Amino acid sequence: MQAPPRPRSRPSADRRRARDERRRVLPVLAPILLVLAIGVMASLVAVTLLPLVGAAGLGVNAFRERLDAAGVGKVRIPRFPERSVIYARDGSVLATVFLDENRKIVRLERVSKVARDAVIAIEDHGFYEHGALNFPSLIRAAIANLAAGDITQGGSTITQQLVKNAIIGDTSKTFARKFQEAALAIRVERRYTKDEILEMYLNEVYFGNGAYGIGAAAETYFRKPASKLTLAEGALLAALIRAPGAYDPITRPDAALARRNLVIDRMVEYGMVSPEKAERAKARPLGLAPDAGPPEQRVEPFFVTYIRSLILDDPAGEFEALGATRKQRVHTLYQGGLRIYTTLDPDWQRYAQQAVLTKLDPRRGPDASLVSVDAKTGAIRAMLSGKAYERDQLDLVWQGRRQTGSAFKPFTLVAAFEEGFPPGKVYSSASPNCKIPGWISESGCVSNAEGASGGSYVDLWKATEDSINVVFAQLAVDVGPERIVDVAHRMGITAPLDPVPSITLGVEEVSTLDMASAYATLANDGIHCEPFAVARILEPKEGGGYRTLYRHEPRCEQAIDPDIAHLVTAMLQRVVCCGTGTVADDGMGRPVAGKTGTAQDYTNVYFAGYTPQVATAVWVGFPSGQIPMNTYYGTSVFGGTLAAPIWNAFMVRATAGMPVEHFEAPPRPPTGKVPDVVGLRSEEAQQVLAEADFTPVVDKVDAIEPVNTVIAQTPAPGTTLPLGSAVTLQVSNGKGEPVTVPRVVGMGKVRAVQTLQAAGLVAEVVFVEVDDPADIGRVVAQVPIGNKVVSAGSTVTISVGAGKG
Repeated sequence: MQAPPRPRSRPSADRRRARDERRRVLPVLAPILLVLAIGVMASLVAVTLLPLVGAAGLGVNAFRERLDAAGVGKVRIPRFPERSVIYARDGSVLATVFLDENRKIVRLERVSKVARDAVIAIEDHGFYEHGALNFPSLIRAAIANLAAGDITQGGSTITQQLVKNAIIGDTSKTFARKFQEAALAIRVERRYTKDEILEMYLNEVYFGNGAYGIGAAAETYFRKPASKLTLAEGALLAALIRAPGAYDPITRPDAALARRNLVIDRMVEYGMVSPEKAERAKARPLGLAPDAGPPEQRVEPFFVTYIRSLILDDPAGEFEALGATRKQRVHTLYQGGLRIYTTLDPDWQRYAQQAVLTKLDPRRGPDASLVSVDAKTGAIRAMLSGKAYERDQLDLVWQGRRQTGSAFKPFTLVAAFEEGFPPGKVYSSASPNCKIPGWISESGCVSNAEGASGGSYVDLWKATEDSINVVFAQLAVDVGPERIVDVAHRMGITAPLDPVPSITLGVEEVSTLDMASAYATLANDGIHCEPFAVARILEPKEGGGYRTLYRHEPRCEQAIDPDIAHLVTAMLQRVVCCGTGTVADDGMGRPVAGKTGTAQDYTNVYFAGYTPQVATAVWVGFPSGQIPMNTYYGTSVFGGTLAAPIWNAFMVRATAGMPVEHFEAPPRPPTGKVPDVVGLRSEEAQQVLAEADFTPVVDKVDAIEPVNTVIAQTPAPGTTLPLGSAVTLQVSNGKGEPVTVPRVVGMGKVRAVQTLQAAGLVAEVVFVEVDDPADIGRVVAQVPIGNKVVSAGSTVTISVGAGKG
């Protein structure tokens, strides 16, 4: 806090004239004053100094040794505790934090001159003219003290008061303490200029109502900076120094007014203000601000609580610059005068609050949390913990963790793709499904909460779009829950997770902050940036100004392959455009990806989504426990109907004005040719298809071929399909009725089809080019050939001639 040495301020012209007048009178009174001074000072030395020195014969060297022994060999005013200020991204103040001393340190030139003069007038009017000690005042005090036999008067200068408060800290009225105070004051004036001493004094002294220093006092009583204090205001603050409680303008306005006017009179007496200005100032009321007093003791925003915890607990070891231990960080945060600049966007925070209050009942019903982060950096832009944090004071975004439902499914997709599963892989969507090997649940079954419930086979694109639980249950078992846990942690989930298959359905509890952070990894090409709230911290420099104490260094790493991130994003875009999350896309006017989530029994609903620039997660539920919301609403609720509208209302406003960016295209889906497995045993055929990355679907049919023999496949061998696609196998059950295939080669198409149908067979017609015009319209080949014994209902493919071109 101490300023660099500056020239001592020159006394005013009035003060110089008064000083010259005293110098003219002094020779006349010198003999009388000398005798009086010798007598008084001898008494003062005898009573005050000898108890410390021990004997009069110690001399100058011994006296200096005793000063050094008393702790005054080297003197330095320590820095005063100063409150810290927490700022939002736009520079607005979020909070001021302090322990016992609400102090805002200001430079001397930032205190109005009339306020400085008022303090000098009432506390030490000759401050700029005498040295560390005011000997006339000391003589008067010494005579009074000798008469009383104790210290009853101080005669202290501003320098002595500063020493007493800032260095000694002992306010007891003893000769020993007064001696130490005087000695230290002398040393202080040798080290610091008068302006520096006055500046330190104004910043150290207590003004009542929790205000330490004139900067905080000006705000406490008048809600203005010290530089704007008027004569009446400055005089009132000066009046408080002697006894802040006795002259408290809030509780004792009459006493404060009288004391203020006394200060103004003193200023007139010492030529600091004209009588006319003084009378006008004295005629004014106290002029306190309507809300004068200590800072309102209100609940701070959750984001400020989050910042405090980050710095003090320092779970990531990020804030060691503020101290290696929690105790040291407490001291630095609350007394170090820090300027803490955060990432919070006040507009976005307001949008979040309004979105929640517009979509939910503000007074009753479910609550919500919302976190929004910059997808490219991890900077937290909005953090809403409940509809009314000031009332409820619930942590619903950080330590508060809840089930996410199907919003957890993207982590299963990433794990599957890392293991080589193709996006075209299909599973049965039949619901409920109680026959999934390895599935663990209370009933042993899994059902769909949203989306399809039929028995068709669907690929992972469709299963994601419609949030089909039974498909993801099968996928989770195939992938392995341990891999899903690993992916989730790499992408940004910090909560402990149990490696159970049901993890894919969001049964594990995680924070809204984690979900926003993890989804940002998908938006950021697979790069995960740890979320952060503090951008930089400044600390005061000696002599004024600030220096950087801490600056956030991005902690980003490639968590998943970019192609996988792009593929999952493309699948989540389908959710928003065409699936369970279409509400999220209303009015966005830009590419959006996201996933809905609905926990069991409708106890929690979720929507997490992102644009290329911003990722936001929204949770809705009852904070008090796992309470079904369908009971409250009288109908089933889902992430797409309750959480997605909040997400949309926030994101439409938050992204307004941002440039429209597009997601990277996903890699082209891999394809392959379907192998020929007709004639193989069912198990062998399925193995061949699986090794070729196709999904076998077995259909048992009545056939005369040996049991478990593949008698047909669809699509046909050699067909090019996306990997993972279903290939249906007709497998014999050995119970078919034998039929001899009639020979239809040479017949016309119509007759051939009728002949096969009459034999209980199915005709499949294909056309082929022929050279002989006579073959046009006639069957030129058939499979199986004529006279072959097959099962009733088998398919016979006939090739019918067609002209060229």
